[in-house]
Amino acid sequence: MIDLRDSDALRHLAAIVADLRAAAVVDFLLVGAAARDLLLLHRHGIAPPRRTTDVDLAFCVPDWSRFAQLKAALVGSGRFTSGRITQRLHHRIGTPLDLIPFGGVASATGQIAWPPDGNPVMSVLGYDAALGSAETVLLPGDQRLAVIALPMLAVLKLFAWEDRNQDQPRKDAVDLMFVLTSAPLTAGLERLLDAAPGLLDLDDFDVDLAGAWLLGSHAREAIDRYGAHRPAMIARATTIIARQTDPDGPLRLIGELQAANPERARRTLAAFLNGLRRRVSLADPRR
Repeated sequence: MIDLRDSDALRHLAAIVADLRAAAVVDFLLVGAAARDLLLLHRHGIAPPRRTTDVDLAFCVPDWSRFAQLKAALVGSGRFTSGRITQRLHHRIGTPLDLIPFGGVASATGQIAWPPDGNPVMSVLGYDAALGSAETVLLPGDQRLAVIALPMLAVLKLFAWEDRNQDQPRKDAVDLMFVLTSAPLTAGLERLLDAAPGLLDLDDFDVDLAGAWLLGSHAREAIDRYGAHRPAMIARATTIIARQTDPDGPLRLIGELQAANPERARRTLAAFLNGLRRRVSLADPRR
């Protein structure tokens, strides 16, 4: 459990959580950039490369009817208002909230199609593993909040990048790399002795790449334990990273980072993939 009850900067988030619980008795999970900030900025003091004002919340629901009831209860409480965007509400203090349903509303491939006309279509592949492996955070006022852990946040940012990089370039790429490069300070490198003791003996051992590897390994643990579509998740992540780290490939993900050292960024992604695949190596996965 992560205790952030003394953080004045999180009082607005605690107010949102309190109003959500008062209006609708249902579990929810903080995802997206707000989760990034809570775990990296507020817990570890690592400043993000970009700011966010949105709060993304994922709700596990059995069907669209239950989700409609949930949204109606929130609006009916008077603490939230709806607008033109189907999945968006605004809290009484002005914060925009994006509600993301998953569970029974998702297809066999992990996609949801918003009623009534099935638009937009978005992927929620991996949200079950994110919920199962979530961190519990204590906010001001003793409000408890389930927050996506950093390993699964990296996976979902990777998927989000593939889904929307044409319309929203750089956003998810920058967040993904920020999570990966922060891993030496957040992933608990002492766990390498248990996860992959052989990694420490490699001639090319690099503490920063080892952090990305360990994050991938933790993500694999969450996927194996909680993921309903485990093979699909591993296959999708592997395909994206293998293609985007191929020196002869498109390198679009690397290009969006505008990194000072593109080769270093490429190797960081490769190390994350090796951890996800449980390959005890920090080298390029193709070698």
